[in-house]
Amino acid sequence: MSEAENGRDPADDDPEATRCLSPSATTALGVFLLAEVVLVCGALISLWPVVLVLVQPETQDGSVDRWSPFGLGSWSLTADAAMLFAVILCSALGSFVHAATSFATYVGNRRLYASWLWWYLLRAGIGVALALLVYFLLRGGLFAGSSGAGATNPYGFSGIAGLCGLFSKQAADKLREICDTILSTGRDGDRERQDKLEPEGERTEPATGAARPSAPGGGST
Repeated sequence: MSEAENGRDPADDDPEATRCLSPSATTALGVFLLAEVVLVCGALISLWPVVLVLVQPETQDGSVDRWSPFGLGSWSLTADAAMLFAVILCSALGSFVHAATSFATYVGNRRLYASWLWWYLLRAGIGVALALLVYFLLRGGLFAGSSGAGATNPYGFSGIAGLCGLFSKQAADKLREICDTILSTGRDGDRERQDKLEPEGERTEPATGAARPSAPGGGST
């Protein structure tokens, strides 16, 4: 019976892997997450009216509106720029939900290990980057040739961005599935390139009836 089946975590044998985050570091991380959601929600609330104005079908292409997040300066945004900011903020909000849920769960169980600190710090960045890629793919594939950003649905794209932040692993797996379908080939390039430096004249063939080598794990190749 394995250690996992016995209810014992193999990582418990590694002191470094099971070193819990200190109380002060845990508090700092919690404050960081709270500050993140306040900033994201505040910026999104101030941005949303600008987005709705700029993406209206009757809005002329190239129209500009002003956005002043938290009163810190005034930014001139086009419809495309406003949608990009909306995608960034919504994906960061979805990432916060994932990170905060995980944080609260592990702190409550007293199993928040120091080795996971960078995961929490980078969680929003991963969600934002992934959501931007998905947004570009959707805009390029579904709205090519449309009449500008006014053809977009800000609620739909913002919702998808939030889901990409919340479910980054599933979104990444879906992108990999799409790439495997689009870029699939009928040949195994890695296998063909395996002996590409070996001269043809020096390549030896195994004798007839020779036993085939065993693959790692005991199976045959």
